[in-house]
Amino acid sequence: MAEHGERIEGVEWRLIAHDDGRGELLSVEPGVQASARFEDGRISGSSGCNRYAAGYRLGAGRLEIELAAGTMMACPDEVMAVESAFLAALARIAAASVTAGVLDLRDASDRTLLRFEASRITLTGTTWLATGINNGRGGIETLIAGSIVDAVFGEDGSVIGLAGCNRYRGSWSAVGPSIEVGPLASTRMACAEPEGVMAQEAAFLAAMGRASRYRIDLERLELRDAEGALQVAFETAGEG
Repeated sequence: MAEHGERIEGVEWRLIAHDDGRGELLSVEPGVQASARFEDGRISGSSGCNRYAAGYRLGAGRLEIELAAGTMMACPDEVMAVESAFLAALARIAAASVTAGVLDLRDASDRTLLRFEASRITLTGTTWLATGINNGRGGIETLIAGSIVDAVFGEDGSVIGLAGCNRYRGSWSAVGPSIEVGPLASTRMACAEPEGVMAQEAAFLAAMGRASRYRIDLERLELRDAEGALQVAFETAGEG
């Protein structure tokens, strides 16, 4: 397992440097986000532009990764360059170690190919802005232009936010990746603009109530139901 008694699994890792092909580590620009999360024999995250997933085997400091297919979007050249280096390095990883919140993935010659730091973003203490909401018919809809939907999960077990028109408040609890939200209560204003905001608000409150699992991936939060269907997608808006 990880050296120095620090764990690899169950942590959100943010890529901060990768091998430049000449044996040196090249820092990743702040605007390029690549990540890794090791859990239940599966590594997944963002490779900079696209999503990826793979199987892994970890034991006695050794790490073997078997890459699976990822998405195939195109991004700016500087992002694609990081992604290419990141995915190529993953296929060559043979060992791993964690020291003071920094994860090094190394090749068979003990050269560090990828360096990560543990993400400091947590469910609580963050203002989460909704970017997509389940419409209750199996689809995810982006927010109506000009509307704001957010959530702040308090360490006291309360959740508050703006549902689009009305403010809402309720309770939440989590054990591991499992989460329960609600019941939620809201104010009772009616908003005519932007058009459709009241229907969006109703969909959001219902989706929050269906959430049973959550996952944080760098600056993104996903709430999913028991079948794995996405209910609400958020991104960070800053400190709560």
